[in-house]
Formats: sequence, C-alpha cells, structure tokens
Amino acid sequence: MQLFRKVLVAVDGSHSCFRAIELAVHFAREFGSEVTVIHVVSHDFMHPELKAHHQLPSLILHELDTAYQKAGRKIIRAAEEHFREENMEIKAELVRAEDPAEKVLQMVKKSDYDLLIIGNNSEIRFKRFSLGSVAEKISLYARCPVLIAKRKTEVKKLLMAVDGSEKANKALEYAIQLCRQFGARMTLLHVEEGELFRLEPKVTKRVGEQILAEAAGKVKAGDVAFDIRLEFGNPARTILQVAKEEDYDLIVVGSRGVSSVKRFLLGSISADVSMHAQRSVLIVR
Repeated sequence: MQLFRKVLVAVDGSHSCFRAIELAVHFAREFGSEVTVIHVVSHDFMHPELKAHHQLPSLILHELDTAYQKAGRKIIRAAEEHFREENMEIKAELVRAEDPAEKVLQMVKKSDYDLLIIGNNSEIRFKRFSLGSVAEKISLYARCPVLIAKRKTEVKKLLMAVDGSEKANKALEYAIQLCRQFGARMTLLHVEEGELFRLEPKVTKRVGEQILAEAAGKVKAGDVAFDIRLEFGNPARTILQVAKEEDYDLIVVGSRGVSSVKRFLLGSISADVSMHAQRSVLIVR
C-alpha cells in the first residue's frame, strides 16, 4: 500500500502550524510525497451579515483585506523557506475564503489528497474561528486521513488505539506502514469500558484480549516491533493518559472510534483524543 503520495498542509502562522510543516517534511522525505501548502486569508468582515451590520466603508474593507493578504503571503514564504532548507520543492497557494475550514475541505475533495496536515488550533483573531474550531471541523469532515500536529514531531514511538471496528482496522494498516517507514515501535492499546468490566469482568477481558490478538496478528505479518496493552476505563481519557505517561510521539485512531457501551456516539472518541492530546494525532478514515 503506497501512502501519502499527495499531502496538503494548511498553515496559519501559529506555532502549531510550524510543527505541521516539520511533520510534512518528515512524511515527504520518507514517502516521496508531493506537498502543497495552503494559507486561507479570512476575517470576520468577509461574512455578509457582519459586513452589512457594521457598514464599513469600502476603503476600510480594502485596507483590511490588503493587510490580511500581506500577512498571508508572509506565512506562505516562511513555509516555502522551511522546505527549501530541506532541499524540497513544494506547491504553495494563498486563497481567500469566509470559512477557512470549508475551503480546506473543498480542496481535499477536489484534488484527492492522501493526507491533510494541520496545526491543533487556529490563531485567527476573531472568536468565530478560534478555540480549535477550524481543526475540529476539518478533522471531523475531511475525506482523507488528517494528521493534527502537536508538541512532538518525531515518529519513533506510536500508540495505536484498536477497538475491532472497520475504521480502526484501516487505521492499523496505516500505523503498520508508518512504523515500517520510520523504524518506529508500536503499542496496540485497547480500552474496555470500566463500567462494563465491573459488571462482567471475565467476558469483558476476554473480548478485549480477542481484539488485541486479532490486531497483533496483523502487526506480526507486517514485521513491526510492537507491544500490547489492555486497559479498562473511559476510552478517550485512557488513551490520552497512556500517551502522556508513556511519552508517545504519535497517536493513531480510526475516525469512528467506538466503545462497547457507547457505540452510538459516532466519532466521539477520536474527536476527544484529537482535540485534547498533547501528542500529534493521525485520524484515519
């Protein structure tokens, strides 16, 4: 399976976007990826309702647009310079849109990217696009795997959350390839609900062990070094805790992570992990 042939990196000038660039460099080098860097110029007064309500003069709006365009070009140049220092050629695009997340999602759909790399937050000044909402929307709706860059940009110690679902099994295929390409070691982690364990400890443990055994068989076939770990508790919280305590570089999850009790909460575990992890997170669809 050839992964990550076309990679899109969305940058906004924040610290986390520079970590996204560093990860993109690593992936491009290991997988021979074609990289496109995009910055979306956006501000609140692009919204028709706000523009009409405040009735700003056209000259003011023009000056505002010009300032944001200038800042955007500076962000793009910084990204291009980083790749040049690594002797890598990239494509760079500066686009304008009312909703940055929606624009990025459209680009992913239109150009059939294999991976989207983003920072974990947006530092756009206005609240409508702050507090991680851009990254959250993208991670929920992108049609390709999404890598959310956090504090660590190495890929040497990987935590793979497995639950026996189709999405988690697909994520495991990606995790195996990452470990082989980067020479990383993987831990297969399965978390069963603590409440269910208290009610039926033997059955719950047996189910968890079976899920891990099936995943371990696939990893062995991929010739990757790995460990297994079975935990009981809140799945998202446990994944986050293990990742932090054991100092993993990357967490890999399926986009529809589920638990034995809360299978109807589609995407809740992967969403919680991606938004709250202190490590980079790869969400695979």
